[in-house]
Parts: sequence; C-alpha cells; structure tokens
Amino acid sequence: MLALTLLLMQTLPAHAQSTSLSDQVAMLAFHASEGAEAAAQNDAGVIAREVLELQAFWGAFGDQVRAQSPTAYVTLEEALQQVVESAARTPVDAGAVQAAFLHLSDESLEMAKLLAATAPPATDARPAAPLPQSLPEMLEQVNALYAAAEAANLSESQEMLRGIVLAWPALEGAVAARSPQAYITIEEELGRASAALRAEAIDWRAVERHAEGLRVTLAPLVEATAYTAFDAAAIILREGLEALLVVAALLTFLRRSNNQDKQRWIWLGAGVGVLLSLVVALLLQAIFSQIAAGRNREIIEGVTGLLAAAMLFYVSYWLHSTASLSGWRRYIDANTTRALARGNLLGLALLAMMAVFREGAETAIFYLGIAPAIALQDLLLGIGVGVVILALVAWLILKAGVKLPLRLFFQIAGALVFYLGFKFVGTGIHALQVAGVAPATPISWLPSVPLLGVFPTWESLLPQLLLLAVGAIFYLYTYLHQRQDAVAIEAQTA
Repeated sequence: MLALTLLLMQTLPAHAQSTSLSDQVAMLAFHASEGAEAAAQNDAGVIAREVLELQAFWGAFGDQVRAQSPTAYVTLEEALQQVVESAARTPVDAGAVQAAFLHLSDESLEMAKLLAATAPPATDARPAAPLPQSLPEMLEQVNALYAAAEAANLSESQEMLRGIVLAWPALEGAVAARSPQAYITIEEELGRASAALRAEAIDWRAVERHAEGLRVTLAPLVEATAYTAFDAAAIILREGLEALLVVAALLTFLRRSNNQDKQRWIWLGAGVGVLLSLVVALLLQAIFSQIAAGRNREIIEGVTGLLAAAMLFYVSYWLHSTASLSGWRRYIDANTTRALARGNLLGLALLAMMAVFREGAETAIFYLGIAPAIALQDLLLGIGVGVVILALVAWLILKAGVKLPLRLFFQIAGALVFYLGFKFVGTGIHALQVAGVAPATPISWLPSVPLLGVFPTWESLLPQLLLLAVGAIFYLYTYLHQRQDAVAIEAQTA
C-alpha cells in the first residue's frame, strides 16, 4: 500500500498550488501511510504527531469534500475518527493503530477516484490564494493567519491555514533538516490550530496562540540565511578581476613587444576558459542537486563552506605575498616571452585559458558553498551587480586604457578574501552542527551575527578567533617587511 501511495504522490505537483480536491485526498493517503510507518515502530510520540498532522491536513479541505460528495466526506471522517480513537487508547495498541491508518489510506485512495470522477466543471469563482513555496512565504502566510484570527475572520483564517497545511509536505524536509524540534512543534501547532478552527464555538485566542507558536518557530529558520547579495557580488568581483588582470597583462605585453596581431589567441584562450568554467559549474550543480536533500543539504553546505574557506585563505596569502608586484610582473613576462620565442601561439591561448578557468572553477565552488544559505533573489542580485561592475572595469582597462592600481587591488582583494573565508568557516561549522555531525557547545553571552558568520558556539567561534589572530600577525609582518624595503630604497637613493 505504501509503495502505491508513493507512486501516486510522484504524479502530483511538488507544490500544491494547482492541486485539485481529489489530489488533496490522495495526499491524505500519503499522510496516513506515514502514520502506519510510525505505528509499525510503536512510537507513541510520533503516532500522536501523525494524528495531529492528519487532522490538520483534513481540516484544510474537509468542508470542500463535504460540499462535493457527502458520501466521500462521511467515509473519510469515519476512517479518520477510527485513527483518532485507536491512537487515544492507553496503552497504545500499535497493531490496531496501524490497521486504522492503513484503512484510512485505502479509503482515501478510493474516495480520490470518486471525487475525480464527480468533479464539477470549472467556474469563474475567485481562485484560492497561491500556496507558500518557501519558508519565508510560509512565514508571511502565518502572519496573515494571525491577523485574520485577531480580526475573528473565519473564512480568511481557514483559507490561510489551508494554504499552510497543504504547502507543509513540500517544506517539512527543509525544516526537519535544520531543526528536528522545530519540525515537531510546527506539526503540533498546525494540528491544534486546525482543531481550534473546526470547533463549534471557535476560541479565537487559541487560534492566535497557535499562530504565534508557528511564527516563533519559523522565524529563526527564515532568518538563518547566512549570506547576502554583497557576498555573492564579492565572489565574482574578486575572481573575475583576477582573471581580468591576467588577460590585461598578457594583452599589454603583446602590445609592448609589437605582437598585437597575436592578441586574438589570448581572447580565444579566455573564451575557452569561460566555457570550461560554465561546464564545471553545471556539472557540480547537477551532482550536488542529486544528493542535497534533507540532512545531506546541511552536510554539503558545511563541507563546501570549509573547503572554500581553505581555498580563500590560500589565495589571500598569495595576494599579500605578491603585493610588491615584482613577482607578478616576472611571472607574466617570463611565460609570455617563452611562448613567443617558441612560436607557440597555442601556448599563449593556454596561458589565458588556464588563468580564466582557474578563477571560474573557484567561483563555481564558492557559489556552491553559499547557495544553500542565501536567498535566490540575493544570489542573483549579487551576481548581476558583480557582472555589471566587472564589465565596466574591463571596458575601462581594455578599451579606455585605464591602469588598475595593482597594489591597491591586491590589498583590497586580500582583505575581502579574508572576510569571506572568515564567514565561510563560521557558517560551514554551523551547518555541520545543524546536521548533527559536529558538536555544539553553546555560548550564552554571544549573540548570533549571521552577517559575519558568527554563531554562539565555541566550536565555531574558536577557529574564527584563531584566524583573526593569524591574520593580524601576518598583516603586521607584511607591513613591517614593506617598511623595511621602503627604508632600504630611500637609503640607496639618498
């Protein structure tokens, strides 16, 4: 029976925004099958939660079933009542509860077929409000439910609660992965709110209280977004500017050595590098989308975040170490001269391609690390702003002939990389803690600052404090070393 129900569920929309009444009854069978699984494990607590969830789900559209088919309504109401009564017995008879859940599942599938056959033709009635398709949208609808309950508006309250309950199956996995306790609380509050609205004498204070419970539970999960549009823009700007720096240096060297006719090889290599970067990004997205579900999502976020942090700190060290520019110029001149001397034009293209591809691959990994913890609109906004700024800088350098202040670029880019790496470490460890694979020792006096990747646990804070200490020491060492070089140069010229 469970396999049949799951097969039926796979034919339904991922989000029930256009779900018909018969489809909703079929989804009731899916919830009943979940209850049967809980009864098979003989877990009284889980059984009680499944009963509450069933009552909430049925309460969201039961009146519509009664209006279309009184027979289907009575059949399902009686089957659900059998589940409630069997689960309420003390001690719980797990076998009887499981039989009641399976009976409800069977009846739901049969009544779904009946409702589909007797569905009335479409009318011009006011369409139902769109169902929430993300946790922020669900929180907005919970706020609307609270406002409707506060105004004692029955129809609006029922509509808002119906949307929340019907959207919950598509969103419960994300909640359970982040906080199992929040998952339990939400299911309980949904069941109680539904029961309060179905009572003959509605207790509006109780409805408000349960809506507030939903809001308090959901809000921290919605606010847990760790990265912003600034972070998304910073990544593509840093990586893109470094790739642009290499391409511009190669083109400049060719112009100065009277080899302007060979510049097309640089552009060819850069174009191939961009294409390869896009291929890598698509492959990584396809691979991780297959495994980034439930608890795996948090584990992947944590691992990729820490990997990205390690790469960023390596790049930060390289940027500071080349701030003198001499090593940078020697690298470009030596490689370009070698390729020209051998007449190896493909070597020029390969040099540009590898520079662009390296930055593009790093960019893909960095975005993969922040994707689970950033709102889609912020991610797209950050990438869009970064691309626009990058295009403007490219035009200024390549067409207008503006010289990029390399020393300032290296210093700012190094500080930006350190900030991103610091944040990656905190959010990466926090994601592993949420997934339950890393320990978490709370710090009562430390507030959570997601903007900086700071979370109130010793396991995430101590590595960040260590990074700050190492960064301060390295900065001081670099500063003193540069001062010594400046003093030596002044002494030689005196």
